[in-house]
Amino acid sequence: MKTIGGGTLLLAVLLGAAMPSRLDSSEAPTNATRAAVLRGTVLDAVTGRPTACTVAIIDATGHTVSESEGYRGGFRCEGRFSKNLPPGRTRLRVTRGFETRAVERVLELKEGQDVSVELRLERVVDLRRRGWFAGDSHAHMIHGERTLPVNFDDVALAARAEDLQYFSLAHAWSLTDPTPERLAAELTSRSTPECLLTWNLEAPKNYYRGDAGRCLGHCWTLGMRGRTPEGRDVIPLLQQASAHDYESDKPSFANFESHHLIRAQGGAAFYSHPARWWTGPWGGQGGYPKQDKMRVSNLAVELPLDTLLGPTFDGIDVLTGAGEFQANAMAFELWCLLLNHGYRVAATASSDSCFDRPGGATPGAVRTYTFLDEPFSLPAATRATARGRTFATSGPLLLATLDHEPPGSSFAADGRERQLAIEAWASGAETKGLTRLEVLKNGKPFWTNVCSPACLQFSTNLVLRETADSWFCVRVFGADPQRQRAVSGAFFFDAQPHQPPTPVPARVQANLVDATTGQGISGTVTEVTFHATLPRDGRKHDLGNQGGVLIVPGTVRLRAEAPGYQPVTLSPVLDHPELVEAVTRLEAADLLRWETFERMRRLLGQVRLTFRLEKVK
Repeated sequence: MKTIGGGTLLLAVLLGAAMPSRLDSSEAPTNATRAAVLRGTVLDAVTGRPTACTVAIIDATGHTVSESEGYRGGFRCEGRFSKNLPPGRTRLRVTRGFETRAVERVLELKEGQDVSVELRLERVVDLRRRGWFAGDSHAHMIHGERTLPVNFDDVALAARAEDLQYFSLAHAWSLTDPTPERLAAELTSRSTPECLLTWNLEAPKNYYRGDAGRCLGHCWTLGMRGRTPEGRDVIPLLQQASAHDYESDKPSFANFESHHLIRAQGGAAFYSHPARWWTGPWGGQGGYPKQDKMRVSNLAVELPLDTLLGPTFDGIDVLTGAGEFQANAMAFELWCLLLNHGYRVAATASSDSCFDRPGGATPGAVRTYTFLDEPFSLPAATRATARGRTFATSGPLLLATLDHEPPGSSFAADGRERQLAIEAWASGAETKGLTRLEVLKNGKPFWTNVCSPACLQFSTNLVLRETADSWFCVRVFGADPQRQRAVSGAFFFDAQPHQPPTPVPARVQANLVDATTGQGISGTVTEVTFHATLPRDGRKHDLGNQGGVLIVPGTVRLRAEAPGYQPVTLSPVLDHPELVEAVTRLEAADLLRWETFERMRRLLGQVRLTFRLEKVK
């Protein structure tokens, strides 16, 4: 057996992502030559123990060795591997998320040779020690296609190999009867102090009347308890409150009604891929005609309404999948628009990886880092993420503080000097370095530094003096600025203590009438707040037979009652045809215009609801 020594020597040869892959086999190559055996041990440089990692081997035939169609860029291991390979020049690359420096080797394997390599992984920076923790909370164990089998062990290994401190696994799951308790049992048993596994939902994930051309928007949850105080399982409650493709007969719920339940359960909700859409075939089910070319939407068209009504959500992904260039650029612009109008929502990132799709098992491809000033826990991460103590990244690492405070912090706009400290590192998985760093004020360039030549690490300090309301964030870019970028959360300056915009109410002209005669009747109207599908009664209003105008939260439904009549419940949003049409027909560009939000505001002031009550028989 031949042993090649350890170390962290980086070679200039990079592994091409476009290389064809082949599934690994324990069998030697079937030609006349005898296979070489490559045995690897990958150790953490600090602990000296084997560490989970991702291994990419390009063999002498140019193929990338893979163990699953779910991940074609190599394979994951717990720190040890053994592969039968054809003799010849073989390239080896080992990575572990963004904080660890990649290790590369070029080996000349000979026929029948048994070669061992020992590699040590060193961190470029240890962000956990700085209070920053990486997570991905938008990843599907089974997206729905069920093209590939998936098990919990593979998912757990992928999360550890990506160096995620926490990983939230969304539905569907490889369980016949998933409950919060059964999911927790599967995931907790596979968690470690450095990688907490938990479950969550992509919820709401809502298509108006099951029409994929009228998507209300997708969100992911974080830190949500699995049982209501009454013991109800939140999984079916949230799934029942969203209509998926073709579910045209399902009762309609607004996204904000799911947000109510998520927050009541101690969780937070974040809109994902708010500007994503594509053209493709759809239809042929649910009463919808088959179309070969239709705009299929993942747009967050309810987001303007949810913003005005609350906001009812906590943040938006400014990065979703490193390859969604235009959609990500628009998502960042949308985040800036919200901040410019006083809505201080968090900037996040999530991968939307799908383990049951070929090539889809890529958790952490983009991820959210969250700052905690306390020991890590999921509730603490949830609170801090919702506060905007974040940076979102597809590779580069970015720490920005203002007077030693993290993103999400506010400062008096009193003209005093404030020091913006910036530290940035190229992703350890990349070797070409950082190329540009930007500071933005109110979403516009304020200061730019071009790194020429590219650098692996960068730090600087800037002095800010503000006398008016404003906000700042930092962006940093790698060698491929589209694919490698990071965005910090925002720092705020306030001339007066910040007061968030007042939620916009609904102005409702309400009338109760006899369903048969059309005559006006007297009765009561009760505000009902839905937590997903669970109603919660609130304030009650008396109405005479001439009706009246009610000013109510735009997030409630109204239940009309009169003696001798059956009650009727209507929604100022879902039973307002003009508002529904305006929301569900929005396009991506509309989300970036404040005029869209003002149109929703006007329509909330023009609600007319006629409750047609039938007599009790």
